[in-house]
Amino acid sequence: MGLTRDIWNKFTIIFFALVMLNIVAHHVFVEPDIFTAQNYILHVITKPLVTLSALCLLIKYLAQEEHQNLLMVALTYSLLGDILIMGQGINTLFFAGGMVAFFITQTSYMIYFQRSAGGWLGRNTAVQALQVVVILYATGYYLLLLPHLGNFWILVLLYQTNITLMGITAIGRYGRVNFEAYMYTTIGVFGLLLANSIFAYNKFISLQKFEELSSTLITLSYFSAQYMILKGFVTLRRPQPSGI
Repeated sequence: MGLTRDIWNKFTIIFFALVMLNIVAHHVFVEPDIFTAQNYILHVITKPLVTLSALCLLIKYLAQEEHQNLLMVALTYSLLGDILIMGQGINTLFFAGGMVAFFITQTSYMIYFQRSAGGWLGRNTAVQALQVVVILYATGYYLLLLPHLGNFWILVLLYQTNITLMGITAIGRYGRVNFEAYMYTTIGVFGLLLANSIFAYNKFISLQKFEELSSTLITLSYFSAQYMILKGFVTLRRPQPSGI
């Protein structure tokens, strides 16, 4: 049985219900970075379940779709990254491991974007200009973080470079895939860039006065981004033969 509108709507409800439950669980309990914290089990369970729901949809209803294997890798390592990042308060190795997992996620998405479009460089000046803007933003943001990174400066540099390449590859699909898939995917990629930016600032510089707000924004932007990229995959059509 293929993916029907009814199945997608049910998935959407379950996906965002889990997201909201995870946000509530995160803010109800103290010590949100420690697995053994009192009553923290609800947060530990609900966060992986969000990505697991997307993986289940991908396996059951989209297994025959082209590029499904790349989406599978991306979501699997997203799941691993989610789990590792929850333990970053225990040991910095959890944080480093989470970064590596998300690096693989971004690489898988980048390969999928390139293969599904048959190219990565924008076909017109406006798209190329937007790609340059993303590069400038990522460079400027890294320079802002650099004095605060300590021993993580190389890891963050590689991570920032990779997520930037993922972003410009997604943007470069304009005119190469159907517009609906392009828009969903691009919104998703910008969501990942936003989540990454807030997380990095919160991690290395500090947003203590707005910790709960920043945590909510990270969760919403990150999972909404994953949802939109998956929606873009579902609506993807074969590359168009000529540019726009």
